[in-house]
Amino acid sequence: MRVVAGRNGANFGAQDSNQNEVERHISALSQLAERASQNVLDGPVCTLVLRSAKSAPANALTQMQAPLAAAGISVKAILTKIEPDKELYSLLTTLTALAPSGGLKAHVRWARDPRLADAHEQAIYGEELCWTGDAVRRDADRRNRLVLFENAPDAFLRGTHAFRALWAACDLVPAHLLDIQAADGLASAEAHEDGAPVRAAARHAEGWPLLRH
Repeated sequence: MRVVAGRNGANFGAQDSNQNEVERHISALSQLAERASQNVLDGPVCTLVLRSAKSAPANALTQMQAPLAAAGISVKAILTKIEPDKELYSLLTTLTALAPSGGLKAHVRWARDPRLADAHEQAIYGEELCWTGDAVRRDADRRNRLVLFENAPDAFLRGTHAFRALWAACDLVPAHLLDIQAADGLASAEAHEDGAPVRAAARHAEGWPLLRH
C-alpha cells in the first residue's frame, strides 16, 4: 500500500497541487497501458468515480487517450456533475474513443441522487492499482488533498464492488449530452476557448443539487 498526500505550504498553491495529482494519475495510466500492451492484463478495464469532468483522473484520462486506445483499454465512468462545458465534452470524447463498441451510453452514468454524494472519488487502474480521493460532496477548493493509492488485491476487490454498487444506483446521462459526439464536442470546446458563443452550452441539463459542506 502507498499513501500519497498533497503538500501544504505557502509556496505550494492549489494549482501546483492539482497538477501534481494529475501527473500521478497520468503515471498510473501509463503503467496500465504498458501492462495491457504486453498482454499482462486480462480484458483491461479502468473504472472512475468522479466529482466532475474537471477532476484530476478525468484530466489525466483525456491526456492519455491515444496510448490507452492503442492498448485496447476500455473505461467506465460515474459523474456527479454533468454541466455542459469543455471538460465534459473532452471526457465524453475520450470515453467514446475508448468504448469497444463505440457506444457511449454503456460507459458513463450520472450519480444524480444526492444520497450518493457521500461516495468518494475513485479510480481503478487494471487489477493492480486503486486510488481513493475525497468525498464527491466536498468542494474541490475545500479538500484535504489526501489521496490514497493502493496496490493490494483487497483494495481492488473493495473498489470493484463499490463501483458496481454505485453504477447500479446511478441514472443514465441525459441523451442530449450523449448525442454530443467527438467532433461536436471538440468544436464546442474550441469555440469556448476562443470566447465565441457555445451552441451546445445553451442546452440545459438538470443540474446537481447544491449541497452544504
